[in-house]
Amino acid sequence: MSLRIAVLQLDYPDGETKRERVTRVSRLVADGPKADLVVLPELWDVGYFAFDDYATEAEPLVLGPAAALGLVAKERGCVVVGGSVLERDGDDLFNTTVVLGPDGDVLGSYRKMHLFAYGSSEGQLLTAGSEPVIVTTPVGRLGLSTCFDLRFPEQFADMRADGADVMVVPAAWPSARTEHWRVLVQARAIETQTPVIAVNGVGPCHGIELAGASQIVSARGSVILDAASAPGWHVGVVDTADTGAWREEFPMREATRVG
Repeated sequence: MSLRIAVLQLDYPDGETKRERVTRVSRLVADGPKADLVVLPELWDVGYFAFDDYATEAEPLVLGPAAALGLVAKERGCVVVGGSVLERDGDDLFNTTVVLGPDGDVLGSYRKMHLFAYGSSEGQLLTAGSEPVIVTTPVGRLGLSTCFDLRFPEQFADMRADGADVMVVPAAWPSARTEHWRVLVQARAIETQTPVIAVNGVGPCHGIELAGASQIVSARGSVILDAASAPGWHVGVVDTADTGAWREEFPMREATRVG
């Protein structure tokens, strides 16, 4: 089965409000390229580094950006990983990745487990999620993670063990560590023998330059797509049947140590 994937490597114009961005992104997704699966970056709604706005801009998942993307997913009839959005649940705020089905309903969501503290206020402002999440969709079982999670291979190993067909990583990864990003995305695919879709923002975001370099990597570790620094849509195709073939050809999980 060929899975056609469209990733939106989003830019963040100065002065753009959350409402304006939700409107812009909704239109971009509505008019985007033909795809089975659409994926957005991390905290695209407020901009990851807009820490002063977190408390006032967070909303329940049933409102705001997720609801707007649900309407677009239904209009297009495809699965949309709406990146992550700033979720409010009572007094707690979460960095939450949400998956919308072709009927517009929320199929599942994941709250980021590993909050970033180096040059970031995320760890002070948000509450961490408690467990990995796999969401069953019409295009397969999606293992969800977010940005800094990429540095924790055990999370990806758990998702592989629990039957993820594809790993999805929305991110707001700074350009200062672009090479880490590229290496880690490819490593997570190689070690789990699972395709990885990693979608980053690009350009200035509240004073921090985002790396772009969104990637799609096959289960064999081959880079199918590297978006470099170009904002906008990028499309790649993953042969999901090849995942099983590669695992059977090279059954590294069943290998035993000799000597």
